[in-house]
Amino acid sequence: MKRLMVLLLVFVMMSCAKTYEREATFIHEEYAPYEGQGTARVCGQAYLSLEGGKQHTASGDRVLLAPVTSYTKEAFQVKVLHGETMVDPDPKAMKFEKHTKTDKEGRFCFTELPAGEYYVVADIVLPTSTKGHRESQLAHAKASVKPDENVFILVTR
Repeated sequence: MKRLMVLLLVFVMMSCAKTYEREATFIHEEYAPYEGQGTARVCGQAYLSLEGGKQHTASGDRVLLAPVTSYTKEAFQVKVLHGETMVDPDPKAMKFEKHTKTDKEGRFCFTELPAGEYYVVADIVLPTSTKGHRESQLAHAKASVKPDENVFILVTR
């Protein structure tokens, strides 16, 4: 009987952890301005604001840059702002993502970008992480850049 209760509890917990089904669809026309190379740069620094007013600077952490479209707006709201799990993105949209890592001072740079609006999201490993247990938080910002422009942003949370 005890085993049955445990199995029932596990089943209930698993059914609560739902994956968000995307409502937005990939619309190529929204991505067209972001095709190819451009002359703009988005650079910045990523860090977390911790309890007690302390800051934790990203160091060797992943940074994602994605154009702002109806498709990425939904993902930003669901994954970044609300921390929910989503179904995997459309591979066509992933072709427009750029990835880099921060240096030890949390700095990063994306170059040769087409002009436009971008989400920048850094997955920053917390100082409380251990080798066997990785904990991180997503820091984020939005950047708008024109041709030949260099923009510097702070990516934080």
